[in-house]
Amino acid sequence: MKRIVCISIVYLLVIATAFGQQKDSRLEVEPQKPVAGCVINLAYNPKGGPLEGKHDIVGIVYTYDCYKWTIGDVVLKREGDIWKGTYTLPENCGFVAFKFQSTLTIKPDTTDNNDDQGFFYSVRKHAGNFMPGTHLAWGITRMPSLGFGIPSYFNGSYKEISDEAIYFRLQKETSNYGAYGKHYIGVLRAIMKRIQGEHYLDNVKRFIEAVQGQPQVSEDEYILISDVYRKDLKDKIKADSIDRLILNRFPFGKTACRVQGLAINSLQGEERANAFDKFRKDFPVTEWYKNPYPQGFVYRNLYSCMGADYYKNGEYEKLAEVLPEMNMVMLCNLFHKTAEYSIRKLPTPAKTYVDITKKFIDQMLLKVNDNSYSYMQDNKYTPMQAGIFARLNLRYNIAVYAQIAGKAGRYKDVVNVMELLDEKERYRSYPHGNEAYIESLEKLGQKKRAASAMIECAKASKMTPHIYKKLEAYYGSLRKKPATTFEEWLTSLKSEEEVEKIKEKLRAKMVNEPYEPFVLESHNGGIVNSKDFGNAIVVIDFWALWCGPCIAALDGMQMAVNHYKEDSNVKFYFIMTQDLPKKDKINALWKRSNFENMEVLYDVDQTGKKNSRNAVYKSMFAGTSGIPQKAILKNGRIRYRSEGYAGSPSALMDEIIYVVEMLRNEK
Repeated sequence: MKRIVCISIVYLLVIATAFGQQKDSRLEVEPQKPVAGCVINLAYNPKGGPLEGKHDIVGIVYTYDCYKWTIGDVVLKREGDIWKGTYTLPENCGFVAFKFQSTLTIKPDTTDNNDDQGFFYSVRKHAGNFMPGTHLAWGITRMPSLGFGIPSYFNGSYKEISDEAIYFRLQKETSNYGAYGKHYIGVLRAIMKRIQGEHYLDNVKRFIEAVQGQPQVSEDEYILISDVYRKDLKDKIKADSIDRLILNRFPFGKTACRVQGLAINSLQGEERANAFDKFRKDFPVTEWYKNPYPQGFVYRNLYSCMGADYYKNGEYEKLAEVLPEMNMVMLCNLFHKTAEYSIRKLPTPAKTYVDITKKFIDQMLLKVNDNSYSYMQDNKYTPMQAGIFARLNLRYNIAVYAQIAGKAGRYKDVVNVMELLDEKERYRSYPHGNEAYIESLEKLGQKKRAASAMIECAKASKMTPHIYKKLEAYYGSLRKKPATTFEEWLTSLKSEEEVEKIKEKLRAKMVNEPYEPFVLESHNGGIVNSKDFGNAIVVIDFWALWCGPCIAALDGMQMAVNHYKEDSNVKFYFIMTQDLPKKDKINALWKRSNFENMEVLYDVDQTGKKNSRNAVYKSMFAGTSGIPQKAILKNGRIRYRSEGYAGSPSALMDEIIYVVEMLRNEK
């Protein structure tokens, strides 16, 4: 401990310098010493950094406010080479950090955090002293392994500060703001455990006993104290005593909410429904929305489970009663488990659930800006990013409702709900919703608009096989053909720039690796030997009957197969892997879906090992077991791999065509 406490004067000077404004930074702030509650002006110059040359730069701000991190947006405007913006610091902010990125997306291609030095600023009071939390934030930010810093701020190469530095910051915080100690029990506990090893227990015990002796201890503080007794001090009796005190002192608090919410899960039938109604009155979800806290997961779980029960039992009136109490995240999650699952997986007539589905959409339209995709993800996303998530889900769910309404024969409803979406975004979510929209326009006698919609679907790569055939028939009906063939015309609908962006992403998945030769039994009879492929380009789809996305992707693969049906130099094989060769079920699926020229092979270990039905798959995709997977082979080598299914048959067809043509055109 003496080694830690006896920090040299030189070291203190280094710390003091780092504690101030960033040096040699691409970011300038005014005032240079930010003040809590005041506006700061930002001037970001990307020159020399990873964002140099980018045309759409956004700012993310993290503030340490009342010993908790919050995340926000900084809107930047370009002035010459400089990007400028303003941000108003919260009244209780002790520390502020910035990060810049190329777009507002959750996973941008490029970010700038000052080369892992951080764009960090300590915040002062109007009087000039540092705010509560400043010293602590400085330390925990630079030691992310503690788990209390800014999530995902640094890159993998970041080197943390020393134990001496974090201990020094803790000492500074406790000596200046010890009265606030009850707000950072968790941080103190983690630092002391790291620094002092097993000796930290005595200090932590003294600290929480001191906190307990303070007036007006909050429920949050008691929860942390109980956790310390239970997990660190291994004192179950004391922890249980604190828990009883919490329930007695806060009968409608967070702990009581969690306890009663979890208890409902063990009930059944009417007793369960009555308990849920009582819970809704005793612990209104609207109060949680005002101040979301982690224990609130019980709301998400309860509303999801009870909503699913109401839907399954056909209690649509009861479900309609609770839908207005749900936020956007809850609504979307429940919608996927109920209405979307019904239209995609169940034979239930759409007429039976179309009305309740519309009520889902009505509530989503009201809640799309409620920021729940931020606060229900532990503030992982900024409000603007949360808004992007919410609008993407709304757009998708509207298209799913369009499919349901179309199956129910409500063609006007389909058109009305799809036209709530901006025309530029209308066709970019769910191909079966697009199909319902086009068919509804045709049913309503609006054939020209239907043709225009088909073209927009093609541009967005969101066509079902049905739309594709309709568009091909429309092209055939044109008096003046704009291109020699339908395929050429279809390609011309996308700009060269857009096609090149798609191809660039596909090139990133291209490889050049050998594969083990194989001989597999064909569903059609006989065998297929990879040594017979010759110079052909071979497209392989690894799939299984139990894999929903695999089966959903087969429509797009059929479209790709049809595209090359006259080309003997492009072959397709559908290798059934990790599954038993159930011939009757395969035949039924192929008949039901009208699949043609799609040869199925059985993935079986050639050495004769029992129960080994993934040998070829493992040889091409080592280290993973996920399907669907695509592999494209040429000249005895694997040249392309892709995993999963994004949901659009025509986009999958385009992917296969682009890769095959790139391989064909290689020198």
